[in-house]
Amino acid sequence: MREENKRFVLYEYLMYFWKRKHYFLIVPIITMLLVGGAVYFLKKDMPYTGQAVVYTGSVNSPDLTDPENVLAKFDDKDQQNLDVIVSSKNNVKFTKKGDTQEEVKTSLNNITKTYLNELNANYKSRLKASKKNLKNWEKREDALNNAMESYRKDLSIDLPPVQYDALNELIIETDRELSDARKTVSRMTSDLEFFEKPKILSENVTKSKSYLKEGAAIGLVLGLVLTVALLALMKYLSEGRRYYND
Repeated sequence: MREENKRFVLYEYLMYFWKRKHYFLIVPIITMLLVGGAVYFLKKDMPYTGQAVVYTGSVNSPDLTDPENVLAKFDDKDQQNLDVIVSSKNNVKFTKKGDTQEEVKTSLNNITKTYLNELNANYKSRLKASKKNLKNWEKREDALNNAMESYRKDLSIDLPPVQYDALNELIIETDRELSDARKTVSRMTSDLEFFEKPKILSENVTKSKSYLKEGAAIGLVLGLVLTVALLALMKYLSEGRRYYND
């Protein structure tokens, strides 16, 4: 009796699924179409996407590195469907969407050209001011050097104690100022050597991604899971109905 009453549940389910194997074709196809279509229309974008990356170099002015300020520099037509992202690596990424490849390419070219011109203007202005400032510090360094030589010569002359002490203090103070001037000149010279010019790193226009394949794949997997769950529920209800009828 025990052998007769023994049930192979997994085998029963497998046989039940096999008899209704067409469900594994119908349900996944339906879910694949539904999910794929939903993702396509929800994620549907303009046909073409253009991306450009501009390196700001040594320019760090908020007027040229804040996304909102950068966006405000372009006309209304170029601002439409335009995203601006500023990374921590001094890169500004422009993403422009449009209906035609030529439209996106032209607009993106205008955007990068306008932005690069402003960056270069700021770069040249800062470079000119930095060089002028460096010259002033170099002149100050030379003047302090000449003053130190003059003070040391005066120090070698026999002077009254009061004048000697005053001159000695002046030499110490001048030497301190000279040391600061040399450090400033050295730092500014180093900064100028690594003063980087802005440039366009990349610019391209491609077809926008539709995410249709990803949506269809998700729908297919979801359909298989739903099919198994549906058939398991159907078998459970069938056995329950038969039990209570008997």
